[in-house]
Amino acid sequence: MFTLVCNAAATEYKLAPGDVVEITIAGLPEWHYRVAIQFDGTISLPTLGTLEIAGLTAAEMRNQIAAVLPTRLFREQTPEGREYTVVVLPTDVAATVVEYRPIYVDGDVLTPGQYAFRPLMTVRQAVALSGGYSTMRASPTMSNPDQMVDMREDYNLHGLEYARDTVHLLRLQAELNDADTFEEKTPADLPVPAATLANLVRSERESLKFAQQNHNQEITSIRAAMKQADEQIAVLAQQAKQEDSGAQADAEELEKLIKAFEAGSVPSTRVSEARRAMLLSSTRQLQTTVNMMEIQRGRGDLARSLDRTINLRRIELLKDFRETSERLAESQLRLRSAGEKLQPGRTTLPDQMLGTAAQPQIAIMRKVEQDWRRFPADVHTELLPGDVIEVLLRSGPMPGSMAAIGEK
Repeated sequence: MFTLVCNAAATEYKLAPGDVVEITIAGLPEWHYRVAIQFDGTISLPTLGTLEIAGLTAAEMRNQIAAVLPTRLFREQTPEGREYTVVVLPTDVAATVVEYRPIYVDGDVLTPGQYAFRPLMTVRQAVALSGGYSTMRASPTMSNPDQMVDMREDYNLHGLEYARDTVHLLRLQAELNDADTFEEKTPADLPVPAATLANLVRSERESLKFAQQNHNQEITSIRAAMKQADEQIAVLAQQAKQEDSGAQADAEELEKLIKAFEAGSVPSTRVSEARRAMLLSSTRQLQTTVNMMEIQRGRGDLARSLDRTINLRRIELLKDFRETSERLAESQLRLRSAGEKLQPGRTTLPDQMLGTAAQPQIAIMRKVEQDWRRFPADVHTELLPGDVIEVLLRSGPMPGSMAAIGEK
């Protein structure tokens, strides 16, 4: 009976504070909003103002938004500046739940805490996310409670270290591939809160973005200088060609005047002037050649600087990648060792526990209307957002009710 009630409730899920909804209108690209339901059960949308949607289903929320639209006609503008009219029908409004309230797992599991809810999620999946059953937590022979706290702290710290190295390695891979971002590919069972993991990913993505921007600016600056040098070389080459031609003409003129002087046709002053003109054109030609060689040498230095900048960056990234990979392997070993200390005789799957002394007793605390109610459950029970799953391991049959959250 409880399973049937759960399935019916999942089909007609009622929105509650903490859920995140997404509202879009077909044909209106700017009408795309993702908002969280506040503690008072309301959301705020441009044009529509504040709407109370807590307690409604997704379909009822869509109908309410469609009903309160101030007009069915919207004026839109194309990139070219032309205006056109969009007629919005009730069927054009889409309102869906994109993020549900988290669930909470407590009791004899490896990592009790808050976990993201997914539709059709079962108790088995929630227990798997929390690391599986922990016989250490359920052991009545634990003489030193502080030892459990220390071991759990070590496990969580190693998990955080493993997550940090994993995300950093993803960032290095993206940077080596000249990518602007990377996808989050971290193990789902890490004992790291989702918010902490999201902060790690966001920080590494921002670092990647700034590193790529800085590298691109440096490369762009060097290439701009190389382009400027190429333009100067082209100008000097054209100038050298002209001065070559001028120097050759001056030399031919001097040779003619010398022959005419020897024949007595021209005075010596003409010969002296032609000789000075030839020396001046030769000097200009030589100076242009020297300038062009200097710019070509500077351009070669820029090309080598470009290659060196690219190679040094790649060398540093590969070194960081190798060191991070080694740290990640060590973190994984430490995390596994800490997990084994927490779970001697660990059994991760519920059906693997059948036939053993420790049998799980499971209950769900769920808010129905305004009251919290307690239901017995098993590993196949489907969950709803906001559920609190209590797991208790007992050696052999244990009659009576299960202990409440926080009860020893």
